[in-house]
Amino acid sequence: MPRPSRWPEVMAAAAKVFRAKGYHAATLEDVADEVGMLKGSLYNYITSKEELLFAVVRPPAEQLLEQTRALVAAEGTAPGKVVAIARVHAGVLAEHFVYAAVYVHEIAGMGRYPEWAAMDHEYVELVRAVLAAGVAEGSLRADLDVRTAGHVLIGSLNWLTRWWDPDGPASAEEMADRVSATFLDGSRSRPAR
Repeated sequence: MPRPSRWPEVMAAAAKVFRAKGYHAATLEDVADEVGMLKGSLYNYITSKEELLFAVVRPPAEQLLEQTRALVAAEGTAPGKVVAIARVHAGVLAEHFVYAAVYVHEIAGMGRYPEWAAMDHEYVELVRAVLAAGVAEGSLRADLDVRTAGHVLIGSLNWLTRWWDPDGPASAEEMADRVSATFLDGSRSRPAR
């Protein structure tokens, strides 16, 4: 459906309300109040609250998946790709912080919506493929459980939406480097003693 001119305001208001109240507790009236319009006017933009949720979370989710596909396909070592994945993930969070926080807390890993479950699954599999390649190339520990490790890395990055302030002193790249360094310190292959 074509979006009238206040669509960016509606999206920003929805993201703010969904993050503050949670998707299920938030109402379209809350969103309309945040924008400063009547609830009925929202239907010029959307047909349902669920449609609005998906519109809010789609840009960061698609950007993260697209950029991760590209870096996984590129040449490089697994540890280098782990750092790159963390930087892409934190960068998307910083660019779309409120929107991404709504995705992380309302959709990611929930399996509630088939389209989103497929995107989540693909992202997790891309991360696991990098970790499995690291085990195969010997740069990551031979006993690394890539399933668990993939969830640990993604979970650590997603949790930034709970405590990190993208406008604070640490940049997205700095946070990504801290998370990836901590992750890799526990995952790297060590020389035999």
